[in-house]
Amino acid sequence: QVAELLGAEPSEIVFTSCGTESDSTAILSALQTFPEKRHVIKTKVEHPAVKNLCENLDKFTGQPHRVTRLGVRADGTLDLDDYRDALADDTAVVSAMWANNETGVLFPVEKMAELAQERGILFHTDAVQAVGKVPINMKSNQIDFLSLSGHKLHAPKGIGVLYVRKRT
Repeated sequence: QVAELLGAEPSEIVFTSCGTESDSTAILSALQTFPEKRHVIKTKVEHPAVKNLCENLDKFTGQPHRVTRLGVRADGTLDLDDYRDALADDTAVVSAMWANNETGVLFPVEKMAELAQERGILFHTDAVQAVGKVPINMKSNQIDFLSLSGHKLHAPKGIGVLYVRKRT
């Protein structure tokens, strides 16, 4: 059912204990996959699950990391030119929420994932606020990782999902 909801294959669905664990697993896995890359990009308005992890990456990994925190415009939207400029050869992963949990602003995550893929960078989206509310079809985008939390879809607390694109 989750795979069908996301337009994904059942083998691409990993159940976790919550959205926070899904976020952490995606970002830390990307860093382990590319140990030579020590740069992470996120927005300044990410959910605390992503913000807190990124603020403590050096402690969690035992390695120094550089984190770029992209600002947003006054209306809460993201400037794609600023995003393009932040992508670098040492960027391992980008993490951007699909829908902001406070403002409802939708970030252009599908376009962001496409731009990241062009540079060989993995892309993660925290879609906790988007799943079930906006159409999502993982077969038609370049997003590598997607996190969601079951309680936002009327499941019990303590259920999360991490979508991991095949061959990621």
